[in-house]
Amino acid sequence: VYSNGRPVNDQTRRHYCYNSPTYRRLSKRIVEEMVRHFANNPNFIGWQIDNEFNCHISECYSQSCRVAFREWLKAKYGSLDALNTRWGNGFWSQWYTDWEQIDLPFPGPAQQNPALMLEYKRFISDSVVSYQRDQVEIIRRHRPDDFITHNHMFKNINYYDLNRDLDIFAYDNYPCFWDKPQYGVGSQLTLAREFKGRMMVMEQQTGPGGQTYLLRTPRPGEMSLWAFQAIAHGADGMIHFRWRTARRGAEEYWYGVLDHDNVKRARFEEFKKEGLQIGKIGSEILDSKIDSKIGVIKDYDAEWVFDHQFFTEEVNVGAQFEYLFQAASEQKHNIDFISPHHDFSRYQLIFGPHLILMDKDLASKIRKYVEQGGIFVLGAHSAVKDRDSAMTDQTVPILVGDVFGIERDEFQCYQPPSKGKNAIRFDDGASVPVHVFADKLKLTTANAVANWTDDYLRGTPACTENRFGKGTAVYYASFFNLDSARYLLGRYARALGLKPLLTGVPQEVEVTRRVKGERQFYFLLNHADVAVKVQPGAGFTDLLRGQPARQEFELPPFGYVVLEKNK
Repeated sequence: VYSNGRPVNDQTRRHYCYNSPTYRRLSKRIVEEMVRHFANNPNFIGWQIDNEFNCHISECYSQSCRVAFREWLKAKYGSLDALNTRWGNGFWSQWYTDWEQIDLPFPGPAQQNPALMLEYKRFISDSVVSYQRDQVEIIRRHRPDDFITHNHMFKNINYYDLNRDLDIFAYDNYPCFWDKPQYGVGSQLTLAREFKGRMMVMEQQTGPGGQTYLLRTPRPGEMSLWAFQAIAHGADGMIHFRWRTARRGAEEYWYGVLDHDNVKRARFEEFKKEGLQIGKIGSEILDSKIDSKIGVIKDYDAEWVFDHQFFTEEVNVGAQFEYLFQAASEQKHNIDFISPHHDFSRYQLIFGPHLILMDKDLASKIRKYVEQGGIFVLGAHSAVKDRDSAMTDQTVPILVGDVFGIERDEFQCYQPPSKGKNAIRFDDGASVPVHVFADKLKLTTANAVANWTDDYLRGTPACTENRFGKGTAVYYASFFNLDSARYLLGRYARALGLKPLLTGVPQEVEVTRRVKGERQFYFLLNHADVAVKVQPGAGFTDLLRGQPARQEFELPPFGYVVLEKNK
């Protein structure tokens, strides 16, 4: 049901409700029948649960969801008094006296309670996870040795939670949705890998794609370049979408290896070459891992807070991860996107963009990480709220102020376009433009390494460093943009002595490294439409050619190589 109360029409797809008891019952019956039918078939090795959860529709306002949401809240809060208190329902006369009074966030004359909006997103995610679990349990009962996966990433799902029940996550990789896919796709692949430490590609773009819209056609070589980019970022399996293009239906413009007439053309020949290459090196690189020293925390709860309280149209939480990925990629570093619950000790440098929510567990992890020698870079307007999306009576940044050695005195939110309204000048002369937010800081134990250049903030600290234990806590008083991501990653990678994966490789050539024991596999991917010279140096083997690699060679347009070198 849409937010306007109208039931979703059933003539296309994804028109169901995860919380409909009837749908859940029939869904389990379908899975049970399928698994029983194929229970003794030796040709089955894995199962895909559904397809692209939350594609097209990522919210539901049905009566089933109303009932389920209230039950979900009862289980979490226990009592209405607890819920009312934690949500601050005395404001705007929202105090509930009966669970039946709690409703989904239908459109109203004013803004919804931020606590309600965050819990609604969490509820949607938990509903998806529960729906998936119904099916996983049936499959595991009958086919315990098969792997189970689900594919793609859409709104309102915490994929850390979703993946706990899966063996491997699958990404649907369509680079033509980006104008410049080198960094956007690389960022998404990096995230997809981190849910389980590796991934597969369920749908790899083959030709032009379209439904009512039509994306551009991959240029000669791009199809295979993008396939190898996915492998370079941790894919341990791949399925191209699709083999033969459908002649009817909504995806008759979603082209595959073969066109509608079944004639073998250029895409077929490129696909054939790619298949032979993967067949040659697949067993060599299978189960190798990306080795990263730089992590970026991705907190779904925090992103959902910004979905509701977005500030200005320039705030795009997801873009922060692409900025940091691009900065790392340009400087030839591997990078990981990690959960707040991840093991921080694996990394020497961690970024925390948009960590608006702070709790004792996360604060303790940050404190311990810095004490033990790590560098942690926290972005503006972080550690502002608790996990209920509520303000506290503590000074911002709450729970970690002593770690960073600062207090936030006040802030400025620059209206679009914010670039040009202020800038941050560092102690080495570098200057970075403001991006939306500007925190006015009071130093307690930290040292300023940059100041604001304009407005009433001129001359006040805009980036600080605080020695804490063996490490350094860095507070950057604006939201990250590409300029600041490049500067901060470069500054602190150099401070730690982190060496690039390779030198002698230009910016348009992406470099990643997968490691398997003593073996190191370097993927060099030319995203330019012209030939590019690379100089990786001596001691490498060209796996695709099965011979020693030259110290200097040329990559053709959209060309790629896989080089091996022992540690």
